[in-house]
Amino acid sequence: MKLLYIGAESGSSLQRATAFGRIGLDVLHLSPYALLPSHWAPWLNRAGGPGIERLVANGLGWRIGGQRFDFALVDCGDVAGPAALNVIRTVAPIVVNYNADNPYLNPSSERLRWSIFRRALPHYDLVVAVRRNGIEEMMARRGARGIDTIWQCADEVVHRPLPPTLEEKSRRSSDVVFVGTWMPGRGAFMARLIERGVPLAIHGSRWKRAPEYPLLRPFVRSDHLEGSDYTRAIAGAKIALVLLNGQNADLHTTRSAEIPAIGTAMCAPRTLHHQQLYKEGVEAVFFDGADDCAETCKRLLADDGRRQTIADAGHRRTFANGTYNEVLARRIVDQVADIKHGGVR
Repeated sequence: MKLLYIGAESGSSLQRATAFGRIGLDVLHLSPYALLPSHWAPWLNRAGGPGIERLVANGLGWRIGGQRFDFALVDCGDVAGPAALNVIRTVAPIVVNYNADNPYLNPSSERLRWSIFRRALPHYDLVVAVRRNGIEEMMARRGARGIDTIWQCADEVVHRPLPPTLEEKSRRSSDVVFVGTWMPGRGAFMARLIERGVPLAIHGSRWKRAPEYPLLRPFVRSDHLEGSDYTRAIAGAKIALVLLNGQNADLHTTRSAEIPAIGTAMCAPRTLHHQQLYKEGVEAVFFDGADDCAETCKRLLADDGRRQTIADAGHRRTFANGTYNEVLARRIVDQVADIKHGGVR
């Protein structure tokens, strides 16, 4: 089976494309962002991307040439509008979208970014989104036809237990780690953990923007991490934290799958999704607010045996949950087969 995969050639998009290859598909992976001029992102966010859709459509047509595919998958889709989908459909009879973000809400900061995606949404045969409260209704109101919702996924190859080397133990090891980007509110949360005596390490971008940065600075170990660097930062910690993006209405995130897959004990907000995915106090620990998080972490750090038992149980649970990219890839392939055999389009 031949797949045309349109998505970033980095991060989780690359991981998903590679997972399709691992389950046996012949994948042509094209990045729509490589077809755009440098520094295009601020243009998209400021002006809704005039001209971007045409550049992507023309560039894809040139890169694809006369090739044919069983189906196409557009990962994210923020720069692939109706014109691009028309080009894609000439070479692939079924077109799927996967979007781990939440383009169905209307926060002012994101409204223009998703304008191209929203115009293209009714043109997809299947739209796959991450589970959130009311997400199916929001998708349907915006014109999505075939709809599927899934848990966020880890990657079988990238997110696996990696015993640290002696050099990594001295350089990356930590008691409690958060790997993620600064967003409003996160600085205050981390500052409170530090004030409560949590031995913390932070990895991620934009932390200098935090008003609390003078306090946080000694605890910020690195900028953005990907791939094995990301995995080793989590694997080298005793506890890894999950924080959610309230603007996206997240009740779980990629780290909710990745941290237990890597084999580290996870401490996450107490949400309905986390409680559905993991048994509290057995497969993960949960918190309500920074003070509760601090106390939960300190109790777990004081009990090595319990912490390791939770980490091991959480790792096993990821397989029962099926929160992995190859599982997702097979699910999409099965739905494409249903569409081909007369399912709803």
